Amino acid sequence: MRRTWVVAIGVVAVLVLAIGGWWLTRDGADRTSTTSTVSTGPDVTSPYDLIEADAAVDLGTLTEAKFASLLLDTSEGLTSYMIAAGQPSFVALADAVAASERVDGPAPATGSTLTFVMEDRVTVTFDLDIAAGVVGREGAVWRPAGDLAALVGDVTAKAEEFPE
Repeated sequence: MRRTWVVAIGVVAVLVLAIGGWWLTRDGADRTSTTSTVSTGPDVTSPYDLIEADAAVDLGTLTEAKFASLLLDTSEGLTSYMIAAGQPSFVALADAVAASERVDGPAPATGSTLTFVMEDRVTVTFDLDIAAGVVGREGAVWRPAGDLAALVGDVTAKAEEFPE
């Protein structure tokens, strides 16, 4: 009788191993989950996805943006500001960048950026060099109309009026 039990337990163990092996080697067509640490891209796009505009964007369209995002890299760290369309500081900043004059010089590399988000969720991002008064994108450099430092100062001053 004892031998029968040993054989029965052995058969059950072989079956468990066979089923486990099959489970691990089956194809991914009927997967219910993954354990990969590599993220996969979505199969569909979201209406909230943003796309960066190409180099040929017309700067004149920046005045039609929904809002602008200003990211400043200061000695205190990174600070982000959102400027809604229609606000005086947005209008002044958008008008100044839209009327920019292309200049020769190195592209800004300060860590500060200005991003305009258009109605169709296309973004136009510029690197800022506030001290030099220039913005750059895709290797091109522009000097906005007016005083860039004063325009950025208006945005930060407005934010300080309404602290968190």
